Amino acid sequence: MNKSSNLQELKKIGLTMLWSFLGTLGLKGIVAIGASESIRYSNSMFSFLIFIGLNTIFYKLLPIFWESGRKKRIYAYLFALALSMALHFGARMEAVENVRMTDKSLWFGIFCFALTFAPIVNILWDRGEELFSKVFINKNTENNKFNEKMNFYQIWGIIFLMWLPTFLALYPGAFVYDAQDEYIEVISRVFTTHHPLLHVLALGGIVHGAEYLGFSANAGIATYVILQMIIMSGILAYTLKLFEKMGMKKGWITAALIFYGIFPVFPMYGVCTAKDGLFTIAFFLMVMLLIRYIKADDFFSMKNMVLFLVSSVLMMMLRNNGIYAYAVSIPIIMLIKTKWGRNGKLALLMALSIVMSLGGNYVLKRAVDASDNEHQEILTVPIQQLARVHTYSKDVFSDEELATLYEILPEDYLITYRARVSDVVKSGFNNEVYEKAPEKYGRLWLDVGLRKPLIYINAWLGTSYGYWYPDAINNVYGGNQMYTFRYDESSYFGFETEPPGERDSKLKVVELFYENLSLKLFQQKVPVISMLFAPGFFFWLFAFVFVGILRMGKEKLDRIIPIIPVALLWLTVLLGPTTLVRYVLILWFLVPVYPILLSKEASKEEDMKSD
Repeated sequence: MNKSSNLQELKKIGLTMLWSFLGTLGLKGIVAIGASESIRYSNSMFSFLIFIGLNTIFYKLLPIFWESGRKKRIYAYLFALALSMALHFGARMEAVENVRMTDKSLWFGIFCFALTFAPIVNILWDRGEELFSKVFINKNTENNKFNEKMNFYQIWGIIFLMWLPTFLALYPGAFVYDAQDEYIEVISRVFTTHHPLLHVLALGGIVHGAEYLGFSANAGIATYVILQMIIMSGILAYTLKLFEKMGMKKGWITAALIFYGIFPVFPMYGVCTAKDGLFTIAFFLMVMLLIRYIKADDFFSMKNMVLFLVSSVLMMMLRNNGIYAYAVSIPIIMLIKTKWGRNGKLALLMALSIVMSLGGNYVLKRAVDASDNEHQEILTVPIQQLARVHTYSKDVFSDEELATLYEILPEDYLITYRARVSDVVKSGFNNEVYEKAPEKYGRLWLDVGLRKPLIYINAWLGTSYGYWYPDAINNVYGGNQMYTFRYDESSYFGFETEPPGERDSKLKVVELFYENLSLKLFQQKVPVISMLFAPGFFFWLFAFVFVGILRMGKEKLDRIIPIIPVALLWLTVLLGPTTLVRYVLILWFLVPVYPILLSKEASKEEDMKSD
């Protein structure tokens, strides 16, 4: 080896050691908070082992990274920077519910982690495209039947049967979250638009209808849950058949079937009466049809258009933020070129969906004479921001401003402020007073925010960080007393059957499993497995796919069309009252779909035409 080669090797080793040292420093802010924990990390063998491990990784990765091209390196740096900020901010919110933006060590840690993670995410994208491509069969999809003896109805039945133990364990179903309120609206005949009227009438109508016919409320709840399971499992079966037409290998389709059938999140929400199960499955069907739109030229057949309209309309009628995400998607999609150049027709179809959903909601509202005078849901973030300032810096308010604040948010509610959930504070919001002079209270919010912008930022981070921080412990309701239990360690899932229903488990062992999953740390204590239940982890998996498509270039940019509404939906939940799995359930449903979007080779569109 000559002198020049030796010098190059020494430079490579030196750069590798520097990169590894910065990476070790960057990890410090993620795994350790506070002086004593920081010393424990710095003085531990653990940090040294991390340093050695990073040396091994970067010795091979850095040369590849430098040769990958400027554009790819920029995408890698931006993604790594966003992830680094999420991990560092989230670690502080989890520990002390506050991010000190003026902390220089925080920003140095963010820089170090982003710098060192960029080569890793870059190689994951490169290798991921190759790996995902191997999922597809690009020859003859006739030899790619998932199971030649199984038709759509048989797959449908298998998924339903795999969910059945969960139904029997939580019999008559998890009647939780807003279910009781929706039931009361029906029996009292006093309706509001606070909850989607379509779901209120369906759930409350079936439960109360069973009581009216002389059956128990349990019979009504069970009937609703079974119908929901049939719909959700049927759409998943349809999805697996689409996988088959898209050229997916048998092994991946089998894995998807098992994933949808037994991974707890799916049957858990399959037997939950909250609107999120039906909303998510309608949203998922709409996404799958958009994938068909970019993969095949027969999207505008009557069957496909009807399916698209039905799924889109139902999705928007079941959650208001579905309308917002869907509507904003239209102009974005219009800017993206597709192989067949049919975005104008798709936009018209989407616009028709919006008109139909708004019309449907209007008809239901008039039919039941529902009141529509609540603003606290859309004002969740401003309410939480004012409450946090009132809690931690009350002296910033003048006497006149305090009086104005108490007009819409009584002090008895403001003192209940909790960083991770706004439900109690916003329940005291005075809509009638607010409607008389919204600009007056908007001015109050703006004036206070200009004086305390960092408190406002932390108020928003408190209710949203669980959506982007993978290590967040989901216990936003900790301490709340429910009908049959008190939230303590975790509030991952509502679990119980609230009145008028009553839990009558047929499988006690399985019920205990879901109780631990919902109310204990349980799965969150297990390394790696805990990530499979974390909304933040599944968001970054989604972001990896989203940015990975952008990185592919203009010729494959149309692959982003199906997930644009998902990205926008995720943005809307950041403005919500708290972090719950049910609000971003779509991120779990999408996992088996990602190979379609990230693979190098596209499946043959003609294979998808034979429905």
